[in-house]
Amino acid sequence: MIQGLAFMSYQVGSFLGAFGGGLLYDALGSYTMAWRIGVALGLAGGIIQVAFALIRPSGPPQMQTA
Repeated sequence: MIQGLAFMSYQVGSFLGAFGGGLLYDALGSYTMAWRIGVALGLAGGIIQVAFALIRPSGPPQMQTA
């Protein structure tokens, strides 16, 4: 199920990126802003992924007895 959700998210992002890039090109006459937004989103996603990897617990939680 998680693979289907990941694939669907990828497809939606691909559509929105292409559509948004076209809108920006029509409005500004250049793909420069689309590239800048894409790079910024990619860097932000990478930073968030690294941050989650760093704060992840090192091992499984231990069971405590009463």
